[in-house]
Amino acid sequence: MKKKFLHFVSRKPWYIRLGMLLLVAVLIVFVTKFFYDNRHITSNKLRYTSLPLFQPHRVSFTCIQQAAVVPSIDPEADQWFEQGMALTSEDKFEKDKDYKTAVMLWTKAAERKHWKAQNNLAGLYLHGKGVPRDPEKALQLTEEAMAWGVPQAWENMGSYHMQGVGGLKPDATTAYAFWQKAAEMGAPGAQSNLGEKMVAAYDNPKGGFWANEKIGLQMLECAFAQEDGGAANQLGVIYRNRSGAENKTRALAYHQAGIKFGNQDSADALEIAFQNGPLSHPAPFVDHDRERRYQVFGKALRDNPDLRFPNLDKVLPLPPEKLPYWDGDENHLLDAAEGIHPVPPEQASSTEK
Repeated sequence: MKKKFLHFVSRKPWYIRLGMLLLVAVLIVFVTKFFYDNRHITSNKLRYTSLPLFQPHRVSFTCIQQAAVVPSIDPEADQWFEQGMALTSEDKFEKDKDYKTAVMLWTKAAERKHWKAQNNLAGLYLHGKGVPRDPEKALQLTEEAMAWGVPQAWENMGSYHMQGVGGLKPDATTAYAFWQKAAEMGAPGAQSNLGEKMVAAYDNPKGGFWANEKIGLQMLECAFAQEDGGAANQLGVIYRNRSGAENKTRALAYHQAGIKFGNQDSADALEIAFQNGPLSHPAPFVDHDRERRYQVFGKALRDNPDLRFPNLDKVLPLPPEKLPYWDGDENHLLDAAEGIHPVPPEQASSTEK
């Protein structure tokens, strides 16, 4: 076929041959640009990145925070992102969540490299919310965010390998390699995940934990500095299991921070601590008033993990600070701790541009 085509071309006048060559060149440029602009240029590449194997007994770790390395966020794109978050908030019943509008908003935001919107979009395609379920699309969106240098995207790809998403072979070795890369890049979730697994008293690879407390604590502290609730809770667990009043005080502070960062386990831990007092928990005394208030926060976070309570210390301070007055209304307590509320999203029609 190739010889026949070349013979056909060679019999044409020179100016026709030149025109045909120019046409082929234009087609090549057009096809190349099409695939580049189609946002899937990284597809089937970064998901298979060759990475160093996970090293649980590493001797050093440099703390990098994700905010320092992700693409800058366009203000208008961030408004679209927040509107989508409000439309899909966990405080809504599932039937009342508007995933389709969120897809529209997050797609527009992602076109401006809003990496949080991009990650959320991947999640919607993975689970088929607001769009037909499409794991391959989720992988492609994640790869694009990886190409932007987003640590959380590398972490997510590790989870996809662990779960075997979109035709990937379930592979813990590959997953840990991606999580290690993400932790080194600055992903707080990966730092918290690996840090928790490396603070064990002995090695048990089959159980998924190793004895490297020094580096494990460094990873957890790095994630904690990025307001990761899981890291705060794990640090609280570590220090409440150590003897000495100073360690108990540190445990209380970490769990308190965990609640601010949206961690339900920390709220449950402090509820139990003030229920039982110092005999087996880090609380310095039994305090049923504090117990009741922490119970309110634990329930709220169980219902809506997206909640954050930056003003917690104003309504529920740790001892020796005295508790301020509370009228007993749970919403009043939560609202005061939550602080400033996001502006309600605009109507879907007003987001069209």
